[in-house]
Amino acid sequence: MLVLLALSTPVRAAEPVDSVVRIVNYQQSGDWFTPWDLSHVQPSVASGFVIEGGRVLTNAHAVSDSRLLAIFLHNDPEPHVATVFQVAHDCDLALVVPSEPGLLDRVPALGIGGLPRIGSTVETLGYPAGGSQVSSTIGVVSRIEGQQYVHSGADQHLAGQTDAAINPGNSGGPVVQDGKAVGVAFQAAADLEAVGYFIPTEVITRFLVDAADGHYDGYPDLGIQVAALENEAERRREGMPAGVTGVRVEIVWPSGSAYGHLQDGDLVVAFEGRPIANNGSVLDGTYRIPFGLLVDRRQVGETVTLQVLRGGKRLDVQVPLMTFAPSAFRSNAFDRLPRYYVYGGLVFVALELETMKTFGNEWYARADRALLHEFLFRPLEEPALLAQERVVLLRRLDHPVNAAMAWFRNLAVERVNGKPILKLEDLIAAIESNQGPFHVIEFSNLHRLGVLDRAAADAAQLEILEQYGVPKDRRL
Repeated sequence: MLVLLALSTPVRAAEPVDSVVRIVNYQQSGDWFTPWDLSHVQPSVASGFVIEGGRVLTNAHAVSDSRLLAIFLHNDPEPHVATVFQVAHDCDLALVVPSEPGLLDRVPALGIGGLPRIGSTVETLGYPAGGSQVSSTIGVVSRIEGQQYVHSGADQHLAGQTDAAINPGNSGGPVVQDGKAVGVAFQAAADLEAVGYFIPTEVITRFLVDAADGHYDGYPDLGIQVAALENEAERRREGMPAGVTGVRVEIVWPSGSAYGHLQDGDLVVAFEGRPIANNGSVLDGTYRIPFGLLVDRRQVGETVTLQVLRGGKRLDVQVPLMTFAPSAFRSNAFDRLPRYYVYGGLVFVALELETMKTFGNEWYARADRALLHEFLFRPLEEPALLAQERVVLLRRLDHPVNAAMAWFRNLAVERVNGKPILKLEDLIAAIESNQGPFHVIEFSNLHRLGVLDRAAADAAQLEILEQYGVPKDRRL
C-alpha cells in the first residue's frame, strides 16, 4: 500500500531585497526665467526601502516637485499611489507613505545598522537605469568624510564612499551590511570612476528623530564664517598660546545661532571640550571631520558650548542652535515655485541661486558680473543683507511703455519711489501706493535709474500680461 505525503514548501526567510521598492515620480518644477510658467511633467525612477512604522525611506531628490508618486513593491508589477510624508532637502532624505492603508504590513522592514568600518564590504540594492528587477552590486567602503550634498548644492554633511556601482535609479536604495541598512545611496562622482556615495546612518537617524513629531525643523547652523589658522605667523599675531589650536571667526551672520554670542575675531579652540585643529577639523574616532559636522548631530533648540579665546581670555560660550534661514536662498529650490511680480512689462524676482541659474549651469562664469557680485560678494561686505530678500529686475517684456528704458536687465533693486526694498512685497507696495507721475527704480549698480510713466504703465498693464501669456501679475 502506497501512502502519498504532501510536501510543504519551505518559507523563505525575509532578506533585505524584500524591503526594496521602486519609485516613479512624475515631476513638474518652476521656471525662474519665465516665473509664471511650469516645466513639462517628466517621470523619473528611483529606489527606496521600507522601514519601521510603515514608511519608505528614500532620497529627497527622488520625490521632489512631485505631481504624482507611485511605488512598486518587490516582485509586484502593480503601481501603488504614495505621498511624501516628510522631506529634508538639506540632507537629501525623505519619507514616503502609500495611500493604500496596510499596504506595507506584509513587507518586512529593513533595520538601520551602524557606521560601516572603512575597508568593509557593503551591498547596494536598487533599480538603476529604471529596470524592473532589483540590482545588487558589491563594493568596499573606502572613505567616510564630509561631502557636498549635490541635491541642495549648499549643504555639507557626513558621507560614505564606496566602489559599489551607484547609478541613476539607485538613488534612495539601501546600502546593506550584515542584513541592515548602513546607508542610503544618493550620488556618484562625475569625475571619478567607480566611486559612489551613500548617506550614512548618523545622518539617517538624525533625520528620523527630527521628523518624528511630524515636522522637519532642519539642520541647525552656527551662522559664522571662520578662517583656518595653519599659518604659524598668523597664530602668533593672534596671540594664540603655544600648544593651543583653533580657527578665527571672521563673520557672525545676523539671524544666525551665534549672533550675540560670538564676536568677529574670536578664536574658537574647542567644541564641547573637543580641540579644534588649525584647519578647522576635530578628531572623530579614527578620522577627522570639519568641526561644523558636530553641529549636524544636534537638533534645533539644543545648546552647544564653544571654548573661545577673546582678548587673551578663555571663555565658555553657550550657543542656542537655530536654523539659518538665508541659506535657503543659496540652495537649489525644490517643492516651491518662484516668487515674482510683473509690472509695466518689467519682471521682478527674488535674488537666489535659481535666479543665477537662469544664466545656465555654468552661471558662476556666465552670469552678469554686477549681479554675480550682488549674489556672492556683497553679503560678505554687508552681512545685514542676508536677513532680507534682495529683489532683481531680471528682464522686461518689450512694450512701448518700457522700450526706451536705459537699464532693464539683471539689476538688483535698492529703492522704488524713494522706499527701500527689503522684499518683493515692499516693491509691490511702493508701486501700488505711488500717486506721482513717475515710477523711479533705483538700482544698486552704479546708482543707475529706471523710470516709467505711471499712468502709461498702469494703462498698459493688462495688455502686456495678455500679450505675453502671463496669467497673473504676481506669485508671492
